[in-house]
Amino acid sequence: MTAPLGVGLLGLGTVGSAVARAMGDRPRRLEHMAGRPLRLAGAAVRDGAKARDAGGVSVTTDPFDLLDDPEVDVIVEVIGGTDPAFDLHLAAFERGKHVVTANKELVARRWNELHEAARLAKRELRFEASVAAAVPVVAAARMLAASRPRVVRGLLNGTTTYICAQLDARRAFDEALADAQRLGYAEADPSADVDGLDPAYKLSILVSLLEGRHFHPDDVRRTSLRGVTAADVDEARTRGAALRYLATADFGEKATKARVAPEEVPLGSLEGEATGPQNVVRIETDLAGTLVFSGPGAGGDATASAILGDVIAIARATR
Repeated sequence: MTAPLGVGLLGLGTVGSAVARAMGDRPRRLEHMAGRPLRLAGAAVRDGAKARDAGGVSVTTDPFDLLDDPEVDVIVEVIGGTDPAFDLHLAAFERGKHVVTANKELVARRWNELHEAARLAKRELRFEASVAAAVPVVAAARMLAASRPRVVRGLLNGTTTYICAQLDARRAFDEALADAQRLGYAEADPSADVDGLDPAYKLSILVSLLEGRHFHPDDVRRTSLRGVTAADVDEARTRGAALRYLATADFGEKATKARVAPEEVPLGSLEGEATGPQNVVRIETDLAGTLVFSGPGAGGDATASAILGDVIAIARATR
């Protein structure tokens, strides 16, 4: 029998807890798909006394308890941000661990360093969950390596899609944002969403994959959603359109131009009909034509699905 694949979690918030629950609830399914058992060794957290719905996984406040564990083969990082996540990624590679992450900011900003560390360690760096959660757009971008990209365009942030749908219903921006925060779609500080940082990170990752080189998120021009008014929504309606917060990259002959901004979309389109946390991504290429992806781009279970898909891929490749 093939030895189990040991998994260590860094972070046990909404996403980490969903990963832990899924590993506890469906071990046979995961083993069947991975070709070997998956064993959750534990999770590193900041507050070891905090109650969590994470299936009874053992916790530690020292991430090096997992990083230094010889029976941990894969580190799943769901802390977020760049500090201390970047140093923990490097520490994992130095110790011969594969890394799976949902950390869009870290992957977008430290692309070259992370890929080089993985290459030198001869280990996997996988990040399907960093863009659009359960929607497999990272995998699709990898598979389009032979095609020349023309345009990437879509809804990459569920919070702003919800807010835009509320604006369609004649609600004021501040009221819609407050509702999004109450429902858990938006953080107490919503600037990453409504000012475009979150979709810029995701667009940066997709462009980097499609171009085969790092496209820095600072090169994505951002226009905040905060300035959208009821009059803007009404004016779009007169043209049979809705306003949505779109992330777009145009791949020109000499340079790629990328932006995140409120833009008009046809009312009957997938983008125009989107109302909640779902993502919609269109990728236009020369060889493959136009590919369209739509599905849940946020939430613990959806993100856990993508993370575990990456873990399974590593397990199958290392049997």
